[in-house]
Amino acid sequence: MPERRNELDDPCRYFERPAEKLVLEGYRCWTHGYATRSTEPWVDAQRLYRRLLGEENGADAIIALAGFVKTLGVCAVCPLRMFRSGAPFICRDEALVLGLISGIQNADQPTVDYCLQSLCCPQFCEDVAMTAGAFALSLKASDRIMMPIPVHVLARIGGRSSENDRDPTISRSIH
Repeated sequence: MPERRNELDDPCRYFERPAEKLVLEGYRCWTHGYATRSTEPWVDAQRLYRRLLGEENGADAIIALAGFVKTLGVCAVCPLRMFRSGAPFICRDEALVLGLISGIQNADQPTVDYCLQSLCCPQFCEDVAMTAGAFALSLKASDRIMMPIPVHVLARIGGRSSENDRDPTISRSIH
């Protein structure tokens, strides 16, 4: 009998899970909207959220996402990086955002602390944690819970200098 695989064995399948898709694509679209000063990516995010969460829950989650991305953009230690929506890979900042939201949803404080310390200045960690918490809990209230991402996985991603992070096609946010 063939061995059964799960979403973590295949990154493409992992990012198709509704919770992970909402976080990654929502972050990409909303950050891209700030970086380009265009509302088109924001409309794309709103459509995705309403399709996967329904009108009311989708609207609530988008508001929470917008607050999180805005706060993170102001508090980040350097310009945030992201790939365009639909890219088949992730950069360091995207991994940390996924880890932060997953950590909050799964009550994994070491992961939350690692992600906050890696993403933003110490004096702004509380502000980012509050808005990330509102976003994470809005998804959780809609039964969109991410799989846990262990802190050692995020540390390994953050500890190496990825070719993807130096790729000139990666967009940056403005803050």
